[in-house]
Amino acid sequence: MTNQIRKKNKMSNKEYAIIFDCDGTVLDTYQLIIETVYQTFAKMLPNYPLTYEEADAFFGPLLADTFSKYAKDKKQLNELIECYRVINNNLMKKYIKAFPGILDLLKDLKMRNYKIAIVSNKVSDAVKKGLDICKLTPFFDLIIGAEKLKIAKPDPDGIYQVLNNFNMNNAIMIGDTIIDIDTGNNAKIKTIGVTWCRTKQEEFLRHHASYVVDTPKEILKIIEEL
Repeated sequence: MTNQIRKKNKMSNKEYAIIFDCDGTVLDTYQLIIETVYQTFAKMLPNYPLTYEEADAFFGPLLADTFSKYAKDKKQLNELIECYRVINNNLMKKYIKAFPGILDLLKDLKMRNYKIAIVSNKVSDAVKKGLDICKLTPFFDLIIGAEKLKIAKPDPDGIYQVLNNFNMNNAIMIGDTIIDIDTGNNAKIKTIGVTWCRTKQEEFLRHHASYVVDTPKEILKIIEEL
């Protein structure tokens, strides 16, 4: 964990929202996404020589933004997205799991009466199904998925929706990608970058993450010391 923790007056837990990204932060979905992308291309664009780097680029952004690079028109774009979602749904139980330590972190946050939300560029139904499989749904008070966002992350709309819903003025954004850090920065709230998926500490710090952690346990310590 970086040494960027600063002593501040503690805020009441009831005034502070904890916002998580989903994929790569709470749920380990990387192999699920990669396999889904490969199967989608095999079915819908079998002659396209998809590289691993291109499949990797599907992790984080909206599906429409990524698939638009390969679709010849809106009809094909919608067909690609629908095919992806069907395959992803069928593969979810096989590949999805919670990251180690996440369950204990959520239990600790809930015990301390924090309001907990997810803001994701994935649709809410898919987020909820993954949480259901991992038995994490009861820990979240609010899920803001792609269909509820006026503009996708890194736009701060999702964060503003959480604050309005909870009638709060402050929050912290926790995520595994630069998109999540930029989202929090755009909302002018503190951010925590997590290194257990793919993004390294140096990259988080280049994008001005408030904190960087290697384990979920460190997140609770940061929140309690704010």
